[in-house]
Amino acid sequence: MLRRLSLRVRMVLVTAAIVTAVLSLGLVALSAVAESELIEDATDLRLGQAKELAGIAVAGGLPEVLPLMGNDEDVVQIVSAGQVLAASANVRTRSAFPIPEQAPGTTRVVEVDGLYADDASDEPSRYRVVGYGFDAPTGPATIFVAFSLEEIEEVVGVEARIRALGLPVLILVLSAAMWVVVGRTLAPVEAIRAQADAITGSALDRRVPEPPHQDEIGRLARTVNAMLGRLQDSAEQQRRFVADAAHELRSPVASMRAQLEVASDGGGEGDVTQLIPDLLDDTLRMQRLVDQLLLLARSDGAPHAPHRSVDLDDIVGAVAADDAHARGVTIDLSAVEAVQLIGDPILLEQMVRNLIENAVAHAEREVRIGLRVTDRDATLVVSDDGPGIPVGRRGEVFHRFARLDTARDRAHGGFGLGLSIVAEVVRTHGGTIEVGAAETGGAEFEVRLPLGGRRSGVEERRD
Repeated sequence: MLRRLSLRVRMVLVTAAIVTAVLSLGLVALSAVAESELIEDATDLRLGQAKELAGIAVAGGLPEVLPLMGNDEDVVQIVSAGQVLAASANVRTRSAFPIPEQAPGTTRVVEVDGLYADDASDEPSRYRVVGYGFDAPTGPATIFVAFSLEEIEEVVGVEARIRALGLPVLILVLSAAMWVVVGRTLAPVEAIRAQADAITGSALDRRVPEPPHQDEIGRLARTVNAMLGRLQDSAEQQRRFVADAAHELRSPVASMRAQLEVASDGGGEGDVTQLIPDLLDDTLRMQRLVDQLLLLARSDGAPHAPHRSVDLDDIVGAVAADDAHARGVTIDLSAVEAVQLIGDPILLEQMVRNLIENAVAHAEREVRIGLRVTDRDATLVVSDDGPGIPVGRRGEVFHRFARLDTARDRAHGGFGLGLSIVAEVVRTHGGTIEVGAAETGGAEFEVRLPLGGRRSGVEERRD
């Protein structure tokens, strides 16, 4: 039932219940403490009276009728060897207290339900009796001073009833204040909820209102806006990605369609088999593009295959052997050391292949590859002696479908996806990649993959 109520109502009800329980327990404890304090104060007063009467008795000036220092219900008697030497006016005709006499210099305080030993008809009444022993001129004697606890209990009861009557008023006032405070506190949450409910995939540029306060709700709003910003960036990136992929696929498809239409319009003239090489090239180009797009999709969000132990040096050697004679470029593997790490072998092989193919495609004569373990990282360095990458545009090479207006462009048959795949694989494995200038003047890519732990980033090295 409580779960069906609004958060505001639940908070007010729970707070009211807790405060009611705490205040009720507090009132009970306060009443008990107040009663105890009143009783102790009354006891100290009667003990002082007993000592004062003892002094008067020792001085020989003790009257037969003892005065009362408290109220009229107090009872005072001086007893010696069972004989009443003096008493207050309200007990002169009654027998002594049913309490033993005290030795001189000792004090005893007891509570009794009935005061008089010779009277069983009166209703029981709680009394506190203070007995003080002293040496009287006639021998050891005891002064008994008794006072009723009913009056104290009545006073404490009246105070408790007054507090109990004020408790509901206090709870109502507190609940009203909580209702207002919780309403104002949750108002930004409702505004955030309403705005978030209105945000759709086509309106990711909208943001939830951010309260000016640096509290939990303010941090929640800023976190939600940051998340919306990331979603907007991701959606825009995906839209650009789809548009670029469609653009890249349009060219080979249009070429294949044009050739087939020309062959069809020719009415069978000429050898159709002459179109096969061109159609095959366009088909292979489309296949490479689709394979790269699928690999990017895998690194972006598809579930990864379980990582396992991978010999990265074996992958480097195998890929370099495939490209060893490409364009007459020499691949130097002298700086490759044995390195083993945990990762996805398919993605790691594609990363190494893209780096080496990119270097071979732009090298003049030589590509240098280095692989070693530094600290807890595997460091792979691939450099070429080609035209290099301008300092101001090194970060662009990792963008999807990016091509530079230099020798590193479409002339080499690429789609601008190779290095973006490298960056995604590095990010997936928690590594970093830097691009800079090689000693030979070309481009140098340095990849660091952790042997354990995670770290990610794409950096541009300034030379």
